[in-house]
Amino acid sequence: MDKNVELKNGGWQANVEYFKDYVIKTPKTEAEIREKIKKHYGSLLELERKINKLQEDWKNSIEIVKSGKIPLKLLAFPEFIEKGKIKQKRVKMLSEEFNELMLNNNLTGAKKIVDKVIDFILLLWTYGLHERTFKFYTEMGLLKNRIVLVDIGELTDKKEVVREQLLKGDKKLEKLRHLHNDKVLDYYQEQIKNRLTVKTLDKIWASKIK
Repeated sequence: MDKNVELKNGGWQANVEYFKDYVIKTPKTEAEIREKIKKHYGSLLELERKINKLQEDWKNSIEIVKSGKIPLKLLAFPEFIEKGKIKQKRVKMLSEEFNELMLNNNLTGAKKIVDKVIDFILLLWTYGLHERTFKFYTEMGLLKNRIVLVDIGELTDKKEVVREQLLKGDKKLEKLRHLHNDKVLDYYQEQIKNRLTVKTLDKIWASKIK
């Protein structure tokens, strides 16, 4: 199975067109989202609630990005163009980077990338920003060897939301195990526990915008 198929086709919120140096993301219509995700939900009520949440998350995330608090270089330089479309620099997705590293049995290199991912998440915190899924494989990429966040549709600028996630513990990464390397995911979970703490959150949250 090609582990990047879903990335190439776009995720749940947007369709993606790929060009040499950039991508264009077009928000999915309600009908497109429904068709994309309906197999994952057993009831019509659950499905409609998820559709509404995905659209609301997208809207709120774009407003956060447009607020100007976050350096656009951290988000692959998004440009807001016609009809709600977003243009971003094309990057090497971390899923591709990790696949190459693990094909070469380079677990040390993979762990170093994970360390950089954690550093990047902490950097986002200093700007009062958090990507809620923690799915670094599919949400982040490398631009000139620097990690950037390319999926900007599930952001929050609410510290309490992040606090609740940290206290609850996030299980979403388990869904990646059928596609990606267990050793890398285990190390990432370990680093989340060790480094992404409520104490650190309280210390550095929005420290660069005060």
